[in-house]
Amino acid sequence: MTISVFDTVGEICMTYEDGEKLSQVFRPAFERGETIELDFAKTRIFVTAFFNASIGSLLEKASKEQLRDRLKFKNLPAAGVEPLRHSIENAERYYKDPGYKQALDKVLEDLSKNS
Repeated sequence: MTISVFDTVGEICMTYEDGEKLSQVFRPAFERGETIELDFAKTRIFVTAFFNASIGSLLEKASKEQLRDRLKFKNLPAAGVEPLRHSIENAERYYKDPGYKQALDKVLEDLSKNS
């Protein structure tokens, strides 16, 4: 299954909401064990929050190896490589290290109370 990121969210891949929108398109197939190809042709601006919602969140239930085997990236501009890598590394730590998850959740909770 190939998904056009541009057709789903446009050329700018910045918001968490856009990442969730993309995830909703391919997540059911991914969870069934299908291989997904995300085509980033015509996209140009990337933020980690987008990848956190669309890709990193998969690591809650899937392993990094499953992600590598079943999720392919086509035409990902160089500007998207680092935010994607950062998101995957952080998500892996968040979902696999209970101490890190607890500490980060506490910080985020405290921040939301002070906003």
